[in-house]
Amino acid sequence: MKKIKLKEKIVPQSYDYYFGKPRLEMTGRECLVDGLQSIVEYSNEKITLSLGTQIITFFGDDLRINSFTREGAIVEGNIISMEFSS
Repeated sequence: MKKIKLKEKIVPQSYDYYFGKPRLEMTGRECLVDGLQSIVEYSNEKITLSLGTQIITFFGDDLRINSFTREGAIVEGNIISMEFSS
């Protein structure tokens, strides 16, 4: 029986987290925002957050900030779209 040598599987390196850099992670009806500097605007339909040199705006229904710390926040609700600006 002939042995077949399998090529090594290429596994991507784990994503490095760069301290001081913004990071977003979407899961279902939530978006984790790391690197938050301040809340610019807050309503049920629109939440705008400052990430230092960038601004992110969430549009949707029943939006709220579920958790807020020095490092970040969790935006929760029916997120319809996001807009990035600088």
